[in-house]
Amino acid sequence: MMKTTWFWALVLLLIPARALAAPNPMHPRFALLDEAGNRVQDAGTPVSANRTCTGCHDTEFILSHSSHDPARVKADCATCHVEGGKLTWSPDKVDDAGNLKRDAIRVSAPKVSQCAQCHGVASEAEEPLALPDDFDEALSRWGSSEPYTMTLMTGEIVAPQKMSESRMNLADRDSLTAPFDVHAARMVTCTSCHFAPNNPGRVAADRPDLPFLERDPRRLSIAEFIQRPNHELTATRCEQCHNPMAVHDALPYKDRHLARLSCTSCHTPELHGPTLRTVDTTVVTVSGAPRVEYRNMDANAGGNVNARYIEPFRPFLFVDPSERKLAPYNLVTEWRWVSGVAKTEVPLATVASVYLEQGVYAKDVLAAFDRNGDGSLSYDELRLDSDAKIDLIKKKLVARGVADPSVDGVVSVHRIYHGVMAHQQVEHQCDSCHQEQSRLNADVSLSSYDLAGLTPSAPGGQVERDATGGLVLHRPRDVGGFYVPGHDRVPWTDSVGFVIFLLTAVGITVHGTLRYRVRRNATSHAETRTEYVYSVYERAWHWLMALSILALLWTGIEIHWAGALSVMGFTRAVLVHNVLAAVLIANAFLSLFYHVASNDIRQFIPPRDTFFGEVVAQARYYLDGIFVGAPHPVPKSLERKLNPLQQVTYLALLNVLIPLQVITGALIWGAPRWPGLSNAIGGLTIVTPMHSFGAWLLATFVVAHVYLTTTGHTPLANIKAMIRGVDEIEVGAPPAHQGGEP
Repeated sequence: MMKTTWFWALVLLLIPARALAAPNPMHPRFALLDEAGNRVQDAGTPVSANRTCTGCHDTEFILSHSSHDPARVKADCATCHVEGGKLTWSPDKVDDAGNLKRDAIRVSAPKVSQCAQCHGVASEAEEPLALPDDFDEALSRWGSSEPYTMTLMTGEIVAPQKMSESRMNLADRDSLTAPFDVHAARMVTCTSCHFAPNNPGRVAADRPDLPFLERDPRRLSIAEFIQRPNHELTATRCEQCHNPMAVHDALPYKDRHLARLSCTSCHTPELHGPTLRTVDTTVVTVSGAPRVEYRNMDANAGGNVNARYIEPFRPFLFVDPSERKLAPYNLVTEWRWVSGVAKTEVPLATVASVYLEQGVYAKDVLAAFDRNGDGSLSYDELRLDSDAKIDLIKKKLVARGVADPSVDGVVSVHRIYHGVMAHQQVEHQCDSCHQEQSRLNADVSLSSYDLAGLTPSAPGGQVERDATGGLVLHRPRDVGGFYVPGHDRVPWTDSVGFVIFLLTAVGITVHGTLRYRVRRNATSHAETRTEYVYSVYERAWHWLMALSILALLWTGIEIHWAGALSVMGFTRAVLVHNVLAAVLIANAFLSLFYHVASNDIRQFIPPRDTFFGEVVAQARYYLDGIFVGAPHPVPKSLERKLNPLQQVTYLALLNVLIPLQVITGALIWGAPRWPGLSNAIGGLTIVTPMHSFGAWLLATFVVAHVYLTTTGHTPLANIKAMIRGVDEIEVGAPPAHQGGEP
């Protein structure tokens, strides 16, 4: 065995390195053809990759079934499938039959480097990542051939290298120990997710064109696929490889979050590539590139792009209309020259031709734009911020043949899919969404300036000018029909609830002040005796219920006003709130059983015959008799511990308000598990405000209840009785049963 191993090792060493990197030996030899189908070595014309490939592949079918629109994307077969990106010929590359030699070309499936030619900064190499040297130069081809577009528009970089080891000047780089993209680090390439849907080895799981099939067992033969591959490349969803429900156990309300959030909402918390904010093609730099502004890098810093300081870009969350989920985006404002009523964009090359003459600014342009007269144009000067500048460029464009030119602005929206993080790097802060001012409605800076008063339209908000003259997208709190606890509120519930609470507090304050002033020198005229009134269980039930309600109110405040009032944090507040709700419900059921079994439930049922008269008498006592020390019209006794007003209040509390809170709270808790229940009455947008309004009423009851405990024969008598069980009963009250606890 050892000898065999050494033999093959020696064979490999003797094989020339060129043979190890040999082209695909399966690909047949072929002749290079021009657009007319003639051999290029005979006609002396340029090679047409598409025409050359037509001999074996149905390029007409491929071009008509391609996500790379030939009219817009200048890519051919060689761009994606030939090493180097194009087919070229020379006499030494063809054999005697006129066919391309096999060692002169390497044909393969698209590689990451080939995708990166157009889409963005991407790499599968091991050496430290650096931004390409032509990164700035690529901007001069804006609108025609735009390499690195994905990175420029979103900040995405698809590479396996650790950010801390890159050659980029990243903020706090030493702490960035994660790779630029976790998929790339795990050898997932572009074609792992974006492949021909009819590839017999990689057929997509779903078939939108065949909705009656859950799974299509049919496959093309290899020969059929090679002839007619469908180039409408798949965009694989995260769920086609991952089962998010199998993990995320630490995520509260997992079902609900996964139903409303795209995976990348949390798994792309920050991007570290240069991310555009503004592209102004109405003006050009001396290199012929548009004026740009980055969100996380100084575009005017100059020098090598890898030396510029790059801060992390935090994406903005918007609702993806196709998925109805929150997803990360970047917004890019584009100022541009357009032509005619159809507003056809004027090519950047045409705009550059009116600004530049032999690589420098034209004299009339320099005279109009150079405010400080230094003979050059700074970034601040290079903008159409006056009618005179606009008129000058407009006349020059007309002279170049542009019909009816005008300036226009548009805000483009770019979804983020790459730059995925894992584990510790993902977004873990619930407060980032669950508070009034959060990622869901954060203002989006669109540009540091406007264009002669022009305001572009933008999705999901109102564009306004800030204090410095820049443009900002102010977003509404509503994020598109979702109700996010801590972020969303229904104003009337808080307004009406607060007014009721405030009026009750004011009434209590006035009543208490009058009591204090009138009764300072007054004494009670009622004689009392000591009785054992409240059993151990009644007191335990009462204090457990009281503490549960108070704690529920506090945690509810933390949830409702997350970010503004936070002691334990949103996540912990939700957990504690749910546990306390379970305690309250269990306590309420045990109390109901106790009061029914002991027949003590009669304490809460007012008498039918004397009820109205007793209510009037008790109301008069609170409005008059209490101020002069008059005896209670309905004295407390063991058989009747509550006066008629208390009985009505407790009936409403125990039969209406607390059940309402329990039901609405259960619907909120169960919304992700049983959405049909809450949706049957309008969903969280109805259920949650009802729960919030009930909380205001419960808080009002607590305040009123605490105050009414002071209306005994001494201000603290009722509280002491609920602690010790013993109370002072007025002599006129019926005697207690014998045999009670002392």
